[in-house]
Amino acid sequence: MSPVLASGRAGNFIRALLIISMIALLFREMFLLWFFHTAAWTSRPKEIHWCGSWYELSNEPDRTQADARKLAGGVLTQVGRLPVWRPIVAYRPSRDCPEHIFGKVDEDRYTTYLISAG
Repeated sequence: MSPVLASGRAGNFIRALLIISMIALLFREMFLLWFFHTAAWTSRPKEIHWCGSWYELSNEPDRTQADARKLAGGVLTQVGRLPVWRPIVAYRPSRDCPEHIFGKVDEDRYTTYLISAG
């Protein structure tokens, strides 16, 4: 008999773990859709809240790391994470929020986010 269908302790424990993991995934998905306005399976959310400001995804094609450094004006350092486990990297010349932040989507591909005017 399958341990999931079993009526003993092992079956109850496995069934409880499955239910808890399903609930956690469901609530994670609901949080991402509510706060980041993106689903968990995409690595390119439309907007990101970071450094007290909202950044919107630009319509520009993906950049290489060299292009992103050139646009930022300096070295890119990891400052946080996107909601789907991919790092956000940004150049911060001072304590101010940078104009551009970049989401790493591949080994050498970065999406560009611009600080929103509103």
